[in-house]
Amino acid sequence: MNLVAVPAIHYSCEALTTITGACFEGYRVPFSLPPDIFAQRFLAEGLSLVDSCVWLAGDTPAAVALIARRGDCARLAAFAICPQFRGQGVGRQILPPLMAALRTKGVRQMWLEVMSDNHAGIALYHALGFATVQPLFGYQGRADVAEENCILQERDPLEVVRSAISECHDRLPWQVDPLTAVSLPARAFEYRKHAYALVSTLGDKPLLRFMYVESEYRRKGFACELLQALNQHFPALGTTVAVPERFSSLFQRAGYATMAISQYEMKAEL
Repeated sequence: MNLVAVPAIHYSCEALTTITGACFEGYRVPFSLPPDIFAQRFLAEGLSLVDSCVWLAGDTPAAVALIARRGDCARLAAFAICPQFRGQGVGRQILPPLMAALRTKGVRQMWLEVMSDNHAGIALYHALGFATVQPLFGYQGRADVAEENCILQERDPLEVVRSAISECHDRLPWQVDPLTAVSLPARAFEYRKHAYALVSTLGDKPLLRFMYVESEYRRKGFACELLQALNQHFPALGTTVAVPERFSSLFQRAGYATMAISQYEMKAEL
């Protein structure tokens, strides 16, 4: 199939949002962000319009790939093929040149997330050299929570992000890494002077982006209590579907339900 790659920088934000939405038509999780939310979300994740791409069949958009950059790492933040072009090997045709181009620009690792029941997508990424790193989950707090006891103290979000970056020594998935929250509209909270959380206010519903406990106060119940306090402050508080499996027991102890959808984090060395 003859497809022409066009860098996303040649499209307005409105046009790129429309194209992305059309390419995601029929997917399990549809893409329906308004342009302003699209811009704020993906720019916060490090969207590179120079590296992102739209593929055209004539004048018709056939596929889109949104690429985020951070140091020598890149993330396939969104990839979708329009319905009429699916099942024709388009992914195997267009992704290898995209990955090769990223390598020439200094990218050494490429990351992505894929729905755990998207078997065709997983097979495609394995064929392209991606390996599964870990499963990722999302969590939802209770809607019927006890009355808030006002133990959370609001803090400057940027100060909390800076502290989190210095405290978090393990690599985290792209969307829950504190670096992603630097430019997001958000509120930050302190719990008992040693635990902190940042809640995004970008969309219609607040979303827990990350939390951390100072190293010397870990394994003392602070994280569970902080999650419970946040759920009291924001009934039915949710997370992104990007929380590593190792935190499952923590969210369960705090009374959060596991969302029905899950993902795999995958990585390729370029």
